[in-house]
Amino acid sequence: MTAGAVATLLLLLAVIAAARALRAAGQWRETPRGRAPFAGTVAQYRRCYDRRGFLILGGVALAAFVMARTGIDEAVDTAHTQRVRGRFSDSLADALRGFGERPWFLVWGVFALLDGLVATTPLLRWGRRNFEAMIVGLPALWSLQFAGGASRPTDPHGDARWRPFSDDNTASGHTFMAAVPWLNAGRTVDGVWLRGFAWLASWGTGWSRLNDRKHYASQVLFGHEIAAQAVRSVADPGPVADSSPPA
Repeated sequence: MTAGAVATLLLLLAVIAAARALRAAGQWRETPRGRAPFAGTVAQYRRCYDRRGFLILGGVALAAFVMARTGIDEAVDTAHTQRVRGRFSDSLADALRGFGERPWFLVWGVFALLDGLVATTPLLRWGRRNFEAMIVGLPALWSLQFAGGASRPTDPHGDARWRPFSDDNTASGHTFMAAVPWLNAGRTVDGVWLRGFAWLASWGTGWSRLNDRKHYASQVLFGHEIAAQAVRSVADPGPVADSSPPA
């Protein structure tokens, strides 16, 4: 199933969930709704970029810089290309890559609008948190991508070293976009195995970028951890009880 098909299915489920909530409430005015879009954005920015947040992002940036500077990135890229990459890994990467594309931001935006303006359900609250995490995390992602100035393995000079403001690949955007929904899902499910599966799945699209040689390991790590910090910043459920699984 392609990422586009999954997005279409999720949007359909979101509309169905909102319609069922409206029908169950009986009247529009009595329908419970979630937080209005952007109502919690200021507080979420403060949580994401407070001193603790800067320390976390700074520590991850330092780790990524060391990986890029010491040749760890090139060693991982070479080992993966020689020992792992093949027809099967390429097919799997093709299936996973689409979950990190930019249109997912709009998909989660629809969830946020339905949750805040129409009706709230566990599925819609999950989608709203995905949208909120992207709102607060994307400024850090874009800034750090340019600030580090790292390039892709397939670029002409082809090394992982940071060259400030020379390029925009220091953190993987695909990894960020695809990790957010899985990390949010992991916060709502019960059971260590389900949470572990969600965490492992959050690396899937990042691995596809490593397999395709579009990002180095440090860039995948950086994108994933920016997503994790953004998800932590929107973990507060607000006025609506939000402990149910996202399905």
